[in-house]
Amino acid sequence: MSILKPDSLLTLPAAEAEALMNELSLAEQASVVLMTPWERRQEIILLSQDSMALVQGLPIEELFWTVKAIGPQDAVHILNLANAEQLQFVFDLDWWDKAELRPEKIATWILLLFEIGEEAMASWLQWLMKKDETLLPAILRPFIRIYKRPDDMDILEAIDIFPKFTLDNVYFIFFKKESLQPIWGRFLMKMLEVSPGLYRDVLEIILGKSEAENVEKSFRLRRSRIGDCGLPDYYDALDIYAPLHGNHIRKVEIAHLEEKKRFDILLPAFVPTLYMGDYPVLRIAIQELSGTKVMERVIREWVGAANKVLMVDEVDLDDPVALRNSLLKVAAFLNLGLEAAAKTEHRSPKDILKSGALEDVIRFANTMIRRLAAKAHSLVASGRISKDCLYLPEAWAGALKGLLFERPLLWDPVLSEYRPFCDMTDLIAVENIITTTDEWTRLMAHILPQHGNWAREIPWTSTNLGHPNELILPQALLTALAQKTLGGELKIYPVPAGKLNYLRSTWFPAIPTPSFSKEKNSSGPKPLLETVKHCVEALQPVAEKAGLTRARLDSIVKESLMTLYDEWMNLPDGIPIDGRFVSSIIVDLEAD
Repeated sequence: MSILKPDSLLTLPAAEAEALMNELSLAEQASVVLMTPWERRQEIILLSQDSMALVQGLPIEELFWTVKAIGPQDAVHILNLANAEQLQFVFDLDWWDKAELRPEKIATWILLLFEIGEEAMASWLQWLMKKDETLLPAILRPFIRIYKRPDDMDILEAIDIFPKFTLDNVYFIFFKKESLQPIWGRFLMKMLEVSPGLYRDVLEIILGKSEAENVEKSFRLRRSRIGDCGLPDYYDALDIYAPLHGNHIRKVEIAHLEEKKRFDILLPAFVPTLYMGDYPVLRIAIQELSGTKVMERVIREWVGAANKVLMVDEVDLDDPVALRNSLLKVAAFLNLGLEAAAKTEHRSPKDILKSGALEDVIRFANTMIRRLAAKAHSLVASGRISKDCLYLPEAWAGALKGLLFERPLLWDPVLSEYRPFCDMTDLIAVENIITTTDEWTRLMAHILPQHGNWAREIPWTSTNLGHPNELILPQALLTALAQKTLGGELKIYPVPAGKLNYLRSTWFPAIPTPSFSKEKNSSGPKPLLETVKHCVEALQPVAEKAGLTRARLDSIVKESLMTLYDEWMNLPDGIPIDGRFVSSIIVDLEAD
């Protein structure tokens, strides 16, 4: 039987969906579960008569992501089917902020454990008895204070002196938050029920060892546990962003994953498709390797790389969207790395994925991104642009700001948000923006006043721009050229509103006429070409200082003039241009 698609299964009536699910082997059911998006997995799992085996057979990170996407309160059914080790993995991620415990998270999960069921609580406590003697004292300390009755003190005297709560007339408990006493009182009773020895040992550790020593040891054990599950420490994970030495992707031996204990199967090759995104180079390479033994290694390395990115980027584990975006970021790096490496190594993406170390593919992509970021930082260091990228057109500013992030991202103007770089087109587009910005800022550095003085030397109160931060380089250049055309100096200073019609007739004498329309592959009408020529000549001395070629200067001037032409081309002749509605140059609204 072919594997059912989760979206098809979830549209069926419950009885029919349950029957179809249980016709599948356990391995096939596991495949269906892993193909299902996190937020719908509980529905699929609960269709199975072997739901406990499915939950306990899930890769441990997948269970965590599933619980987070559903929401712990709504995931009680699958949490009840999880084993103690899986629960502890969830707690290890959720209860800690770096090396410090989060009491509010602990209290929430303890309450939820009781909702999950007494057996789950007991099983977890029994697991801790064997695996970690430090955790229970560490999580109890923020909530209780313990007093121990001396052997020579009468019980009645102890009751008068110590807090009222005691389960054995030896240890008397004060609850730091009265509202939480029902939860923690019930928890202490459960500990005593599971093992009087456990109860005694936990309270003695709280009494006998310092909180700092207790928490530090508990943190070390926690770090060891999550490391065993494939989640490295922050510092151990940093190498995922290290430069790729020699720009060469190492070849690895094709290794096989160990068989799963609960399923006599291997992880399905299509698992990564949930975290792949729309990245065609990666998708085609995966499809070509799907079902082969190589995919075992690819999946294992993919998960390892994703775990490193999750830890280094310090992703908010309470945010399923952030979790998913982090996994998609890994896919984006792989797509970019495979595409770029295929060109430099003259091999197909499939061959690189088949034999190359996935972390090296990611480093290859990140190395190229970092080279672009270095160029952006160099522009800032030159003083020609500021860190906040003031005075740059929006697209340029967005691209450069993204490169200045600690983890560089691409500004996507279509989505109006930052996203990971994912292919060579992204890199080329941003590199073109860096080159353009470099050329423009070199040119503008030789036209007075320089951008650092714009706010002080330009009288803004009477202009069409409300604030100096609204000015961008093309506007400044056109303003300086307008001043030169009007007989002044090549200087960035507001153009008198009364001169706009004269400027229009001088720069664009033929508009509005059909012959002045822009045509594809046209260099522009003759009158405009004459204007470009005069403007280029006016700029030639500063362009030489800036190191710009005549061809590049010609292109800059033509593009800038066309923005003003587009504004004015449909304005009727004989009517004064209203400077308030001019956006391509700075206009002094009060000057004739």
